[in-house]
Amino acid sequence: GTGGGGRLDWLAISSFGKDLLVGVLIVLSFALVAIGGMAWYRLRARRLLMVTCAFAVFLVKGIALASGMYVLGWIRVPKGFSGTFDLILLFDVAVRALLYLALFRKAN
Repeated sequence: GTGGGGRLDWLAISSFGKDLLVGVLIVLSFALVAIGGMAWYRLRARRLLMVTCAFAVFLVKGIALASGMYVLGWIRVPKGFSGTFDLILLFDVAVRALLYLALFRKAN
């Protein structure tokens, strides 16, 4: 390729899109922790507590990612890795959305 770019350069989204994905990742993770916590409080099921803890880990990951990228400057995505990084963010958001739908959405 030209300029040392990776094969997924076509996937690279704008800076605003990346910021939006990171924000959605954190908000969705927070919502999953809150919903899971309320469900566990009501039902006291050990599995719900474990799932809520897993969602809390996702939330910590999102906060660490955002603070590493925007506050501390620890995370700088190399230009050739940008498309892959964006794909990983998209998958993270999709996983959380699917988990929400599978676990907490009321069945019709």
